[in-house]
Formats: sequence, structure tokens, C-alpha cells
Amino acid sequence: MNLNQKISQLRNDNNWSQEELAEKLNVSRQSVSKWESGQAKPDLDKIIALSNIFDVSTDYLLKDDNEEKSNKSTNKHHFSLSWIQFWRLNSAIWAIAGAIYVICGFTFDNWDSGMIIFPITLILTIIIRLFAH
Repeated sequence: MNLNQKISQLRNDNNWSQEELAEKLNVSRQSVSKWESGQAKPDLDKIIALSNIFDVSTDYLLKDDNEEKSNKSTNKHHFSLSWIQFWRLNSAIWAIAGAIYVICGFTFDNWDSGMIIFPITLILTIIIRLFAH
């Protein structure tokens, strides 16, 4: 799938008309129509705006699917999270760590178990921050 097909597909996936997408990008409906028909290509700033609006990477928009598939095998350890997903995951990790700390404290009457749990949680948080964009 090439750029024009991806723009059309993403727009349809969001149930937007060409006019609605054009308004979000501050361009004319005719511009969107030309992009989708392959008669023109969006400027770089519009490609960046499209990637933000559709929550996809610019690589996804610009690379053909064949290139994207070949790159997936080299990026096995890389994943992408939106900021909302990241903070939800981060909050969940800290909540779980806190629960484990409290349970261990009451169960073993040893409140020093946090010396192990919280550094592990911190390490997991750092790892997530390194791999999430």
C-alpha cells in the first residue's frame, strides 16, 4: 500500500470525510482528494500532521508495505506507545509494586521488602521509557 492508499484507508478507518480531514489539516478538500488519488503528494509538514492525526509513524505513511514488513524483523525489540498508554502502564506498574510491598509487609511482617520491589519497579519504568516513543 502506498501513501495515497494509506491516507484514504486511515481516513475511512476514522469515518471522516475528505472535508473533515481537510479541516483538521487546514487544507482544501481538493488537496486531500488529490493526495488520495495520487495526483499530488502532501508537503512534509502535512505528512507530519497526518502522522499525528492518525497516530501512526511517518515511516508507516511514507514506506511501502513491503519495506515496512522487512523492517519489522529488524525491530523485534522496539514497540511504540502513546503517552496515554505509557502513563497508564507506568501507573499500573507502580500500583502493582505498591500492592506487593503492602502485602509482603503484612504477610512477612517485614517492611524492608521495598528495598527490592521499588528498585525493580524503577528499572522496569526506565526500560519502558527507553523503548517507548
